[in-house]
Amino acid sequence: MSRLARYLLLAQVAFFAALATCALIEPQGLVDNHGWSYYEGRSATIVPYLLGVLVSIALILHAAQIAEHTDAPVGLERGLRLLALFVFLDVATPDTVNAVFYWAHDATSALLFVYQLGLGLWLVRTIWRTRLGIVLLSVQFAGGLVAMFSQLQLVPVLGLGILVFQASFASLLVASTARLRNAAPVTDVQVEDATAPAVN
Repeated sequence: MSRLARYLLLAQVAFFAALATCALIEPQGLVDNHGWSYYEGRSATIVPYLLGVLVSIALILHAAQIAEHTDAPVGLERGLRLLALFVFLDVATPDTVNAVFYWAHDATSALLFVYQLGLGLWLVRTIWRTRLGIVLLSVQFAGGLVAMFSQLQLVPVLGLGILVFQASFASLLVASTARLRNAAPVTDVQVEDATAPAVN
């Protein structure tokens, strides 16, 4: 596994560990059709929830820096930075404050989901064009549909839809970047050797 993938894996572990902690504190959040934002609006779970999200964001940003020194395709570093930004915007607009924040949260959540689906598609097409990659992308898409229909109050399983979507996206993100190799950074010695005249 590449160093880049290890940090992305740690980011996912931090987030899902925080989510599991919140579920242990408030099991009702698993069946409430409010989604994971339920935990951001509860005094008993807001601290572990936000802590897990912020640690995850920090690790994703660090992974973006690492991407500069790998054989990653052009665009991955920016893609990870945008991912961190959209996650931050999602938690920075809690839907329990007022009507404005409610609509802002719905908009940022939709933007995050669409972006993650697009990034997943880009990863499959650019880095990991395999059957397993396509399966994970398909599962992500199916989870997104369940979440969308739940958000529209057509089915009451928003939390499950989000879980399937995010778990498949996390697996796709880590598994695809695990294929990338760390590139050795160019040192001053290497530069001097490269520019030194050949000796016959």
